[in-house]
Amino acid sequence: MNLLTEQLRKRKKYLERVMEETEIQLKNAPQGKLRIRNDNGAARYYHVTEKGDTLGKYIKKDSKELACRLAQKDYLLKLHEEAKVELEDICRYLMRYEKNNSETVYDNLNSFRKSIVTPIALSDEQYVKRWESEHYLTNEYLSEEKVYPTRKDELVRSKSEVMLADMYEELGIPYRYEALLILKNGKKKYPDFTLLKVKTRELIYHEHFGLLDKEEYRLNNFAKVEEYRKNGIYLGKNFIITYEAEGYPLNIKEIKKMITEIML
Repeated sequence: MNLLTEQLRKRKKYLERVMEETEIQLKNAPQGKLRIRNDNGAARYYHVTEKGDTLGKYIKKDSKELACRLAQKDYLLKLHEEAKVELEDICRYLMRYEKNNSETVYDNLNSFRKSIVTPIALSDEQYVKRWESEHYLTNEYLSEEKVYPTRKDELVRSKSEVMLADMYEELGIPYRYEALLILKNGKKKYPDFTLLKVKTRELIYHEHFGLLDKEEYRLNNFAKVEEYRKNGIYLGKNFIITYEAEGYPLNIKEIKKMITEIML
């Protein structure tokens, strides 16, 4: 729901700009309105200025600019009216949402009722709390290689993964390290990080390739990317890749900018 309200607030700002621009242009618009008559497939333009006049004065070809300005005026008036109506609807919705919404129903229950009710519509905070409390299976392969501690006191396999995990912790992005993912074809994978995009409540998978100098490692991971793609996990949609190699160290500052843009 937060995503919807965010989109509506953006739409509100856009409509406000539209109304402001139409009002500026209308100040310089000519008086009257335009009437157009279809004359055997050809347009004939008339300038209507008097109230009650249904015909108007014919606009000659050498004065077509007037017809264009009158047509633009008609367009601006209609646009302004539609934008105004839509803006009022959005404002009414946002005012109501700020007071009450589906997610607040559970919050407004007394403690006795809360203790015996299972909520369906969850606030973002409640959803994150539930997601983080869920049990999940992790990759036990060569678990002895997990020797680098993160801020969350979990162990990961490399210093680069420490930097990435701590970045997610700093940004407040919920994540799971090497959580089991069962693909559509039934195969099991353990992405380095499974991220929860709170605004949309969708899962984003992040693989970090830290040994791209090694050909076998590189080819194996390219095959992994292809398998993800075949199973509906796409780069630029719900899949993130970071990498490093000799001469290309992990640039956590730039990655942080990218993750902030994608996730927040």
